[in-house]
Amino acid sequence: MDVTAELKRKRSEILDRLVEIRETQASLEAQMGALDQVIAIYEPDYEPGGALAERKTRKKRGKAPATIEIDTLLSGVEPTVAVLEILREAAMPLTTADCAVRLMQKLGIDGGDPRTSRVATPLCDP
Repeated sequence: MDVTAELKRKRSEILDRLVEIRETQASLEAQMGALDQVIAIYEPDYEPGGALAERKTRKKRGKAPATIEIDTLLSGVEPTVAVLEILREAAMPLTTADCAVRLMQKLGIDGGDPRTSRVATPLCDP
């Protein structure tokens, strides 16, 4: 059997399993949500516990000050345009981190600033 054919078969098998797991997860989350609603009828002060509730709590906490500052700086920057401009100016290929450092320099922030990774993230996902 051809190696690539076997790899494709295995990949397809894994993908099918992932779809199955996601469907199961969605079903379980819906069941938990229904249970939480019924419990809340009997106990109005009920707060769901567990990993899902913990994840929701983390989302409610808000952004860190450094993240807010970077978001403010980047609010007027279109990531795709910025990356293309930086790559055009570069004499050689650049990594995302290199692009982030150069963008920070354009925004007036020192290239060694530890917030570089916070700039790299929006550049990766424009």
